[in-house]
Amino acid sequence: MTQTSQPRRAFHSGRGKKTFDRIPGGFYLLGALVILFEVVTLGAVGLALAVGDPSDDGASPDKERRVEVTYIATGDHPSVDLTVGEANGNHEPHGVVILPYRKTVELAAGAGFYLEVRSREDQDGGTLTCTVLVGGKVVQQAHSSPDSSSATCVGSTEDAPQRGIPVPTLTPGASPLPEERRLTGTVKVPDYPGEGSPVIGTVTDSSLNYAELGGTWDRSRTLDPVFDGFTRKQEGRQRALVKSTQVDEDIMAAAGGTGELRGVAGAVMDERRRYEYPRDQAVLVDVASQPLKVDGRDAWLLVSEIHFHKRGVPSTMDLNAVLVVDTGRVRPSVLWVVLPETNKKLWPDLNTLVTSVRLR
Repeated sequence: MTQTSQPRRAFHSGRGKKTFDRIPGGFYLLGALVILFEVVTLGAVGLALAVGDPSDDGASPDKERRVEVTYIATGDHPSVDLTVGEANGNHEPHGVVILPYRKTVELAAGAGFYLEVRSREDQDGGTLTCTVLVGGKVVQQAHSSPDSSSATCVGSTEDAPQRGIPVPTLTPGASPLPEERRLTGTVKVPDYPGEGSPVIGTVTDSSLNYAELGGTWDRSRTLDPVFDGFTRKQEGRQRALVKSTQVDEDIMAAAGGTGELRGVAGAVMDERRRYEYPRDQAVLVDVASQPLKVDGRDAWLLVSEIHFHKRGVPSTMDLNAVLVVDTGRVRPSVLWVVLPETNKKLWPDLNTLVTSVRLR
């Protein structure tokens, strides 16, 4: 008998149902959602890796943010030494500035700031104030104390504004100094108008004789050249001066050591500016430079306006005159005259003094 094959029996569970038939239909939807979530998450991670970390280039959102920082220096000094920069040591002397001073810069958020206002060495005393604004609001302000000649503001651009401290009023300060001008040609000294001071006698120096002035001038007196650099001096009102001596050897060397009178006169004028006026801020403007004869000997007259700002001094310009005379000695003699612009009625005294000079 031929056997016929029986159909294969399907596998059934104990209850006679297929295993997959036992999974509820809702689980299929949940599984699909889980798979979709994993795909989206892996895609985002891959995209982030492809783009890279924004911090890799060193520019985080905080570092990119900039804030406006304003430095302000005020006080009763005409000029000060200023140091400005960041508090991390990245600051350098800014040099001499005229008060009031204000400058706005941009710094990174969180950066430190530094501002020091210091009186110049020949203008001690008085009041100095430093103020720092961040975003237009005062975050730091300091004043010089009676025993200190400086005010320093140090802080961070994230410092909170200080309440009750107004922004300083920037009243007009000292006028800007003119540009330096030195004559190379010959220009005669002006004949300054006015009566000037009376002549009450004659000053006798080591090698020169010249007029002794009266009126508001004190009597001429002898000086120690070792300590004063001059042998004669006459003082007038408001810092007016007349001094005379032989030209110092150092000045002769500064003039090239040749004894050329024009160069010597210029060297004397430069020395007077250096030692008698605020350092690094006194501008020479020559108004006359001419050869003269004194008792038949060669001489040179140099007249300059010296413009400056000095605390406690109302004048901002002095008329300076240097007359260098070849007396026949190893070193020439010099007459130095200072007449402040605040007392211009003394300016005719320059003409009187120059025309009165004789050899002793």
